Amino acid sequence: MLRYLIPILVIVLHFSSPALRAQNNTGTIEGKITNVNGEPLMGINILVEGNHKGTTTNFDGIFTLNLSHLGEIKLAVSGIGFITQRVKVDLKQGDRIVINILMQDDVQGLEEIVLVSKNESTKLRESAKAVSVLETKELKLQTSNLGEVLTTIAGVNVRTGGGLGSESRFSLNGLTDDQIRFMMDGIPLDLMGYSAGIANVPINLIERIEIYKGVVPVAFGADALGGAVNLVTPKGSLNNRGSFSYQTGSFGTHRLALNGATALNNSGLFLRGSAYYDAAKNNYKVDVEVPDEQGRLNEVTVPRFHDAYNARGARATLGIKDKDWADEVSLEVFGNQYEKEIQNNNVMSIVYGEIKSEEDNYGVLGRYKNKMNTKLSLDASVGYTHREIQFTDISSYIYTWYGDRVRDNNGDIRESTPGELGSATDLLTADQNIYGRFILKYKLDDQQNFSFSSSPTYTDRDVDQRYIPEGQPEAPATINRTVFTWVNGLEYNWKSANNKIENSLFVKDYIQNVQAIKETSALPINRDRESHNLGFGNALRYKLNEQWLFKTSYEWAARLPTADEIFGNGRLIVPNLDLKPERSHNVNLEVNYNNKLSSATDWGIGMTGFLRRTEQLILLLGNDEAFSYQNVFSAVSQGIEATGFWKSENKRLGVEANVTWQDFRNQSKEGEFKNYKGDRISNRPYLFANATINYRFPKLFKSADDFNIFLGNRYVHEFYRGWESVGLKEFKDKIPSQFVQNLGFTYKLPIKNSNTALTSEIQNITNEKVYDFFGVQKPGRAFYIKLTTQF
Repeated sequence: MLRYLIPILVIVLHFSSPALRAQNNTGTIEGKITNVNGEPLMGINILVEGNHKGTTTNFDGIFTLNLSHLGEIKLAVSGIGFITQRVKVDLKQGDRIVINILMQDDVQGLEEIVLVSKNESTKLRESAKAVSVLETKELKLQTSNLGEVLTTIAGVNVRTGGGLGSESRFSLNGLTDDQIRFMMDGIPLDLMGYSAGIANVPINLIERIEIYKGVVPVAFGADALGGAVNLVTPKGSLNNRGSFSYQTGSFGTHRLALNGATALNNSGLFLRGSAYYDAAKNNYKVDVEVPDEQGRLNEVTVPRFHDAYNARGARATLGIKDKDWADEVSLEVFGNQYEKEIQNNNVMSIVYGEIKSEEDNYGVLGRYKNKMNTKLSLDASVGYTHREIQFTDISSYIYTWYGDRVRDNNGDIRESTPGELGSATDLLTADQNIYGRFILKYKLDDQQNFSFSSSPTYTDRDVDQRYIPEGQPEAPATINRTVFTWVNGLEYNWKSANNKIENSLFVKDYIQNVQAIKETSALPINRDRESHNLGFGNALRYKLNEQWLFKTSYEWAARLPTADEIFGNGRLIVPNLDLKPERSHNVNLEVNYNNKLSSATDWGIGMTGFLRRTEQLILLLGNDEAFSYQNVFSAVSQGIEATGFWKSENKRLGVEANVTWQDFRNQSKEGEFKNYKGDRISNRPYLFANATINYRFPKLFKSADDFNIFLGNRYVHEFYRGWESVGLKEFKDKIPSQFVQNLGFTYKLPIKNSNTALTSEIQNITNEKVYDFFGVQKPGRAFYIKLTTQF
């Protein structure tokens, strides 16, 4: 590992050491922004022209800028519905300048306002990248979890094995699991402590979600096969700010999230922090088959009794911004705990009463960002994460769906042989992860720039079987297993002078080294291996005008198997040391139209065609008891996404909808899957759609309040749980079509100096029977209430 990391550290030290010796040389600009009535304006953008640094006003209309760039400073002050103001300030070392700005209403809707007020989401959508962007400002007020929010995006399907805290599977254009990489602020999500699944990340801790389809930016340093999801957390200005949310409702659900930031002094020192707590009994009712006294199976409806979930976590970041020697330096620490009871097997044919899984993780992350000069910048991150998973199955009893103990594993009523899965286990899996992310950017001129990224990751895994049957000798010492991956990339980006055309050309290099031993009844077998792959791609965007946007992109991608895929996950997924890297040709073709400049109403449509032609595709396959990841020799996913939205002239009524059709089929000509050539990949929806309707009542009771009603609809067409060519057409082999609606309202309370909202929501209002994840039944009708405040 050291032979890979030392060159990187030398490069980082070479660029950063002169900057570390630089002297502090800063000034401060403060101010308050109001409208013509003297009322403070929140969310107004203050941008330093020329270097893109900026901030926004808080609820009191106040902003603070700490700048290392001195001399004549030009500020562009903008906000939707206001005329952009430009202010010149002569800033000297140690200065503290206070300015007050009066914003004028934009009656004519000048084009200049549209251009200045583009946020990061708009810039991403209009870039060459194949990306969908979802801002969570309004979604945070609703009671849906992050997985349910992601399913509203075209091409995305998130399925879970039950209620809150259950295993989730994310699918994008047919590809799923780790074929899609999950990031938080550009760092892999599991290394940031959220290894329980993306659906269980508290949405109130997220500001923006970026979904990259098929073509992954070099800056992520990721070996994704079919795309990436980046969760962006709030950063904002150094002004004191915070948020709080609490949700409660059906099935014993409680969710609490806190987020805040503050400036510790006037020299750029800041502190950010967040915390959350989730709990759910998940005791919703399910339909199961139970034998009667004669052994005949009868369908009954019973509440789940062993499916509780608890999770808690916190993180804190201490850093300093806007120095000559660094734009930002920070140190982040975090810790998380998860506890999950396991009620049943993967198809709900067997019930468990005492099996559970627990996880603890903690870590530290250091970041260094610096624009060294007008052309060169560095973004470096180095971190360590420790993760432990304990899977416990030592009960001596067999349970019924009523929660009763009926017999032990020997068929006797007395306590005897432990293990509901067949053999007792108390398995502890421990991962030590060391990782780095290094990004160098070089700006050749206003139209051209280069980006180089280097991302090494080292995982050391220990597996310890702590259960020793009475009278048997202790288990042999655990054998270490390690995985080292190193992804490097180089990207060249070019824009035309009129900004109509943008093109990104990139190459990637993938290295993996696995050290493992396969345990057999005889001597252990060494399964060490190395792999080296190259990839490349291109993304092109053509902006005809403010209404028409065209994109096309291609990547010859590679993905290296993860430690969980190779070694198992310490729960119900068993190891497969023979896994090989996946490869895929990914193609996207996209066209978007928005009529915002030609009509009083605002509406738009978009259409995307995609192709994913993969080799050595890794899929999660198995039986009723256990699963493993296996290579399917060849598969092709092709399909189309259609999206649309419409807003009324008074902006009160809004409708958004999308539909996705994907044809994902096995093309293997040899191996154990050749008999299923031409079949759809099993257990994968291929037709689904979403529609959301919102109606807003501004100033319903008071001039400062707001009332919003929303109705969400999701349809998933029936699909096979197994291979189609097996020929079984019964319900047990098909997941039936499902149509689910959620109805709710949000009332934004007129509380001064805060943005407070109360939401009430009914999920699955028709109590539709919803099945997911190999046929596991999900919750029916549920009621939730949520209080959210930002200050």
